[in-house]
Amino acid sequence: MTGTIDAEVRLLAAIAYGEGSTADVEDEIAGIAHAVVNRAKAWGNKKVSAVVAGDPNYTYAANGKNDRFNVLKAASLAAINKSKGMRIAINAAREALAGQGHDTSNDAYWWDGIDLKDKKSFNPRIQHGFKYGEPEHNIFDMDEITKPVVTYWQAKNPKTGQLENTKERGRYDCVYRSTAAHGKTIFWRYTPEYVAATGGKEYK
Repeated sequence: MTGTIDAEVRLLAAIAYGEGSTADVEDEIAGIAHAVVNRAKAWGNKKVSAVVAGDPNYTYAANGKNDRFNVLKAASLAAINKSKGMRIAINAAREALAGQGHDTSNDAYWWDGIDLKDKKSFNPRIQHGFKYGEPEHNIFDMDEITKPVVTYWQAKNPKTGQLENTKERGRYDCVYRSTAAHGKTIFWRYTPEYVAATGGKEYK
């Protein structure tokens, strides 16, 4: 690898390298890089740095406490050339930002590593439920989590001035559906049912 490394490329590569497992699985690292770029593009073609700033909980690798993230952020070109994983991450970041390469996340916007098994209450998949798009995505041998919700259109009551539920808008039983799984990472998007029932943005 030669030449300078653009700041956005280095940031994205550090996220993908930091969030990926230590086995340095190419499809896993590339999938994370593409997932970040997918969300950045959907979110008004934002820069990766703007996505990270706009959603501080999006990637925990970038919080300054992830060793692999910090190593790549500070690595010289010589150090990167000596590391298979960092080379994969830089190449994946360059391709994802250029709209090239194979999106191994399968159009995902989010991902989880093995810490999903901890079932922490703050994890969005644990909070709001998930299903697997394909059985082979269940790499951690975890049951799906469903939390049925019904949403309604609302209108103001002319007598009370208060908003009240009118007809049903939609229903869903989980917010996330997996799109792929590589290494020790599962990739996610919102379910179409959730988006339709809430009118939410697919990338937020």
